[in-house]
Amino acid sequence: MREMQLVVLFLAALTFFAVGFLLHLLSSILLPLVVAFFLSMIFSPLVSALRQRKVPGAVAIIIVLLLVSGTLFGFASIVYSSGKSFKEAIPRYQTRLATLQTNVTNRVKTSAPWLAKQIQAMNWDQAVDVSSVSGYLASGVGSFLGIVDSLILVILYLVFLLIGHESFPLKLTKAFADHAERLGDVMHNIEHQVRKYLMMKTLINLMTATLVTLLLSLCGVDFPLVWGFVTFLAHFIPQVGAIVSVVLPTIFMLIQFDSTGWALFVAALSGIIQFGMGNMVEPRMMGTSLDLSPLLVLLSLIFWGWLWGPWGMVLAVPITSTIKILCENVKPLRPVAILMGE
Repeated sequence: MREMQLVVLFLAALTFFAVGFLLHLLSSILLPLVVAFFLSMIFSPLVSALRQRKVPGAVAIIIVLLLVSGTLFGFASIVYSSGKSFKEAIPRYQTRLATLQTNVTNRVKTSAPWLAKQIQAMNWDQAVDVSSVSGYLASGVGSFLGIVDSLILVILYLVFLLIGHESFPLKLTKAFADHAERLGDVMHNIEHQVRKYLMMKTLINLMTATLVTLLLSLCGVDFPLVWGFVTFLAHFIPQVGAIVSVVLPTIFMLIQFDSTGWALFVAALSGIIQFGMGNMVEPRMMGTSLDLSPLLVLLSLIFWGWLWGPWGMVLAVPITSTIKILCENVKPLRPVAILMGE
């Protein structure tokens, strides 16, 4: 019996790694499919609403495709133009950082000579180099443009998903006629909960990003659209995303502004907005929380980040949340949903 259990565990481990390798190998195909699936969950109610108003199905799908394509191209143009301007301004930030380092070092020499020797030994001039950010920035923009470059594949997937959206539940109930009513209820619950989560989370992130962009723009922060886009994506990642969306702009505000107090004041306002949206507005709008285990969130970020890079980390929690909702609505899998919960 113990040997059989070891064999089962060994086969399960092999299956897990084989599936992970396959997902990693087919990332260029599967990543657009996942994006198209989430887009179909968000925009399928629009197709249904247009169909109810006697709009032909083909015309309704074309309207949705034009809306999705315009949104993606709009994001691409904003991020690309802002990223290009940001990269051109990096030498100015490097000069400002060098001045800031000199001032801080001189103050430390005056107040704490013993600490100044240790700081000089660390070679901060070489350790802190703003120009190195350009590589990461170019990589991030390239990653986004790579998604847009695969827009044809996303739209192709989205067309088939929207076409089959209305007929799939009917086909499923016909295929399993003995359990048609139960399957219909389960499919409806899963679809409703997943759609509600995706739409509410996307709307809340968009509202948060808009408020942060307006704040930074009014306060004279450079490239507010870049930081707004970072805020929008980062808030799909619980806890970690909120920290990233506050810390990164704060670092560059400290470099941009001569007044450290003003930079910290703007950063505090941004943090208050994001904290309020995440801890007061979001629970009211979402209604219920998915209560994912923090350890599960961390593991999912590591796993999907390893598979699909930065975009895998953005999609990690939506994918995990969808799996948990599925397990909650399928009775044999409810223990799995309990283990996934907080």
